[in-house]
Amino acid sequence: MLKKVVLSLMLLCASGVALSAQEMEYMDDIDAKEAAKMIKEEGAVLIDVRDPREFLYAGHAVGSVNIPIFFVRIDLPPVATRLKVAEVERKKEKAIHVKKSYRPMMDENKKFVEEVKKAAGGNMEKPLILICRSGERSHYAANKLAKNGFENVYNIEKGFLFDWRASGLPSGGE
Repeated sequence: MLKKVVLSLMLLCASGVALSAQEMEYMDDIDAKEAAKMIKEEGAVLIDVRDPREFLYAGHAVGSVNIPIFFVRIDLPPVATRLKVAEVERKKEKAIHVKKSYRPMMDENKKFVEEVKKAAGGNMEKPLILICRSGERSHYAANKLAKNGFENVYNIEKGFLFDWRASGLPSGGE
């Protein structure tokens, strides 16, 4: 049995199939123009997986449904730390990287799969297109949906900022 498993793994590796945690389980990565065509011609549902604040204030694809895969929680540093950061920025006359002092945390949406199922009308074969800012969170979310039985899940590889908006497709909320 062990020989069969090792042989199978060797064959998979030799054929160029990557074995990793980031392995693609969903249908395909597509670009924004392909997504727009699928929405129009096939009735695909466009799901924006970003945090609601990002969806509302950074802009979003017109007609997309916001179902976050993660909620962003930010633990503010003490006021003294924020004052020091502001002072350093004034002295340098430019913004500095403060992400570490603000400690953003991503809490996974435990109702994500259930909410997507509602958006798809319970149809596990409905074409679903996922989008986020740059394609990373939507990649993760697309895999999660595929692993939970959704059959036609696509990811906009370069996301809202670098593909949808850059292609001039309709967007709002900025």
